[in-house]
Amino acid sequence: MEIISLIELSLIKGIGNVTVKKLIEEFGSVENVFESTFDDISRKVGEQTANLIVNRDKKLRKLAEKELIKAEKIDVKIIGINDSRYPSLLKEIPDSPPYIYVKGILPIKEKAVSIVGTRKLTSYGRFVTEKFSKELANDGVNIVSGLASGVDTVAHKSALSVDGTTTAVLGSGIDIVFPPENKKLYEEIAEMGTIISEFMIGTNPTKHTFPQRNRIIAGLSYATVITEAPEKSGALITASYANDYGRLVFSVPCNINNPNGKGNNNLIKEGAFPLTDIEDIYQQIPFLKEKNASKNKGDIHLSEIEKSILNILSQPTHIDIISEKLGMSISEITVFLFEMEMKGIVKNDSGIYIRLV
Repeated sequence: MEIISLIELSLIKGIGNVTVKKLIEEFGSVENVFESTFDDISRKVGEQTANLIVNRDKKLRKLAEKELIKAEKIDVKIIGINDSRYPSLLKEIPDSPPYIYVKGILPIKEKAVSIVGTRKLTSYGRFVTEKFSKELANDGVNIVSGLASGVDTVAHKSALSVDGTTTAVLGSGIDIVFPPENKKLYEEIAEMGTIISEFMIGTNPTKHTFPQRNRIIAGLSYATVITEAPEKSGALITASYANDYGRLVFSVPCNINNPNGKGNNNLIKEGAFPLTDIEDIYQQIPFLKEKNASKNKGDIHLSEIEKSILNILSQPTHIDIISEKLGMSISEITVFLFEMEMKGIVKNDSGIYIRLV
């Protein structure tokens, strides 16, 4: 079973996320990796990695099998990077997790913005977090955050309060609720949204797991919003990851006398987009505002080529790239894109096509 093999591969000491991703890209699947010879593997990724794989501890297979059983018992799915349900935006980051633990609604809504900030928010921080979380959620945007106290909690609750979608990324195993007082919120998100973790079941949170978690928050999102954060806030780590991944960073300006907002003002000085109105986000990412709740892809007849185009459009994509990926000429692909525009499922913005469903 591929997911068991993927867990087994990830358990090998000395093989990290980047190497796992490279192996899958080179061999197509983990099963193919395990069926390959030492020479085959070493030619692709070097002798050191090949040696680790070929001489791996046979107990790792049993551990992987037990992990899958544990997940099934608590109604958690383990989604591998080759699974069609794995978030395409997350897949793009260099060190994307080989697999994620998921509790709640699948597939995860990919029209997403992360909202993060301090655990000790002021009344101003609460106000702007509620404001932007609700406005985005009302427009069908998935609000991604980390289930921590403070801004994260307000962001999740605000999205749920308007019957919106929210995703919580944990800095622990998916069965560990931290902080404990967010247990009820955890349960609400599991029912109406999605809980995600990359850590093995039973993993307790540490000072190392939260920064690691922050890269997934950034990786899941088209943009990261910092509503209130002091100079040393962990939320700034999320902003840094977002910047590294080529995603947009928005920062709410704060009173210069408020130490809780010093991180926000520093981000703006460093080039983050100032956020004073929801239109600031939509001006930079216009497709987030598109509302198509009444249109369902399943209700529209799509040809196989149109389905392939939609799969490519997990993010805005230029027609040249669509043409290249499908191996079709621009003139050929234009015919299909025009039909899809007429059906209201894509939008053309100066040659960049945006998926609307």
